[in-house]
Amino acid sequence: MQALEKPCVQTGFTNEERSIGFGRMNIPKSYISKIPRFFTPALSTIPKTVMYVTKEIDELGGKAFLVGGSVRDMLLGKKPTKDIDIEVYGMEPGQIQKIVEKHGKVMDVGKSFGVLKYYDGTLEIDFSLPRKDSKIGEGHRGFAVDTDPNMDIKEAARRRDFTINAMLYDPLTEVLIDPFNGLADLENRVLRVVDKKSFAEDPLRVMRGVQFIARFDLAVDLKSFSLMQKTVPSLAELPKERIQEEWKKLLLKAMKPSLGLKTMLDLGIIERYYPELFILTDTEQDHIWHPEGNVWVHTLLCMNAGAQIIHREHLRVREAFVIMLSVLCHDLGKPETTIKKGGRISTPEHEPVGEKPTRAFLNQIGTDNETKGKVIPLVKNHLAPFSFYEAEFRKGEKITDGAIRRLARRLYPATIYELTLVAEADYMGKGTRLHDKDKNFKSGAWLIERSTQLKVDRDKPKNIIEGKDLIAMGFTPDKIFGRIIQTANRLRDEHEFSKKKILDLIKKQSSAKDALTCLLQEINENSGREIG
Repeated sequence: MQALEKPCVQTGFTNEERSIGFGRMNIPKSYISKIPRFFTPALSTIPKTVMYVTKEIDELGGKAFLVGGSVRDMLLGKKPTKDIDIEVYGMEPGQIQKIVEKHGKVMDVGKSFGVLKYYDGTLEIDFSLPRKDSKIGEGHRGFAVDTDPNMDIKEAARRRDFTINAMLYDPLTEVLIDPFNGLADLENRVLRVVDKKSFAEDPLRVMRGVQFIARFDLAVDLKSFSLMQKTVPSLAELPKERIQEEWKKLLLKAMKPSLGLKTMLDLGIIERYYPELFILTDTEQDHIWHPEGNVWVHTLLCMNAGAQIIHREHLRVREAFVIMLSVLCHDLGKPETTIKKGGRISTPEHEPVGEKPTRAFLNQIGTDNETKGKVIPLVKNHLAPFSFYEAEFRKGEKITDGAIRRLARRLYPATIYELTLVAEADYMGKGTRLHDKDKNFKSGAWLIERSTQLKVDRDKPKNIIEGKDLIAMGFTPDKIFGRIIQTANRLRDEHEFSKKKILDLIKKQSSAKDALTCLLQEINENSGREIG
């Protein structure tokens, strides 16, 4: 994150200027900052619905402010996203609802917490009253919410997690209200807790802090670090779904996720909750192949490379999450397989061994089965692009079309395309000496070219024959058809049999059972060793 240019806060305004547009709110002038024009978000970037509603609220005696992440992001030069939070003072919920309903549908979700949700199909806005949250039990549901439309603005902002998220912005007057000096912390790239008591009441804020550090390149002030560290044990109270959402933001929104992972290690989160990752910090690597250091250091470098890759490829959220989780987990099999001999270190079979710790980690963060179903085969095959390329171009061994197809089938529902992205991140995390001469990641490009020619770069191979082919030859539909088709695929992929050759063999048989037996005999007679 680039530091904001000074001066960010202009002084010397009169009391009259300070109070423009705020009616009876009596906001201390020390809270109000005038933002330099080149940092003031252009009105055209704020959705028109926001401007219409805030103006109408203002005309009826209330005051509406943009709050939280949207304010922070605008100060960083980013236009407001589709999710915007607006805090309304001086009005009751019913009054706010009548105004908002003029512009679109209002959902009841969150109404009991003083929140009205507006959604028009693309834009989602939360209109909320100032409130205090009081913890009355364990977990994220154990909170009592006390709303007050006339609450002191600093007290309302006190419930925010960090100072960079505790600013309010008036889009009508273009004035920033900053009771906890969040603008200065944003300028100095400091993560600072707003309130010790309210922070500790929601342990998820520790994980939020972690992903903010990675996304905005922040350093934690010492008191806030100590408070975050003391809150770590309470993370066990939270449902895995909430934890996973913060993991997603860390892995998908940060260009340097290594900063967040390192902070998690320093806070004790990795050691306490993710032993599969913690053991990497004590797992050595061969210095010839990995001059960057141990497996943990290598993984951090890979994660930063992965972040660059998923943004370069413009991946959708679900696919990007699969890639980043696969990069994070790709070497989890190394601790168990590390062998030291003759001054060298090797990790034979670490790919398949990595399945068990990968499952354990993915379960711990609440990953769904669909995601696990893609991450695990990517972890178990992450060296394939290197080994195939090495065999073809350095060992002189022919990588057949069948070998490429079999790889695609092993990976499914993941794809060869996704595998090459994981392998590229792995490659870029191996230290500069190894890849200065191969900046284009040749093995990945070669595998993509080969798999694209076979139309298996983003899908599993098509069956070489179908049930309709068997029926056309006079066979009665039978459950054995599936085994015949699978065996035919093996003949194609393992022994280069053409469709015509396979069908000619089947035609000579009197039953489906005989056809299967014939094809299995062909496999036995043609069996041999082959790469892949």
